[in-house]
Amino acid sequence: MAKGLQLSLRRKHKQATAELAQLNREMAMHMISLAMETGEVEPLIDAVKALRSSEELYSQETACIEQARLQKKLGDVLLNIGKNEHNGRALAAAIEAYRGAITIASLLGAHNLRTELRKSHALALNYAGKGKSGKTISLMGAA
Repeated sequence: MAKGLQLSLRRKHKQATAELAQLNREMAMHMISLAMETGEVEPLIDAVKALRSSEELYSQETACIEQARLQKKLGDVLLNIGKNEHNGRALAAAIEAYRGAITIASLLGAHNLRTELRKSHALALNYAGKGKSGKTISLMGAA
């Protein structure tokens, strides 16, 4: 394959990846708006899934810190819902959101954000009844 064609294809792939990430962020924002209007948790969980769906396409050039911050905010909201309403699905989605944000922060070298996210992730794991090893523990054992 000619070098010029390879370069062109790589450029198009990079642009398509950036556009996909932007569309996923926009869809997540719409899901968050829907959750605010309806008071339902399910759109927030869907927003986390939308943001996580394009993670395997990220590279250092296409990942953005706003994505990590958005996932952190989603994680924070879902963590509060999960712990206040004893909602296991919300806690699981919070854990997933934090993991995605940690991945992006690590990729971008945002060490302070990564440290903050790891603390939030650990807190969500504790509320979900999982210890550091990932094994389920009783609420009495967590206390």
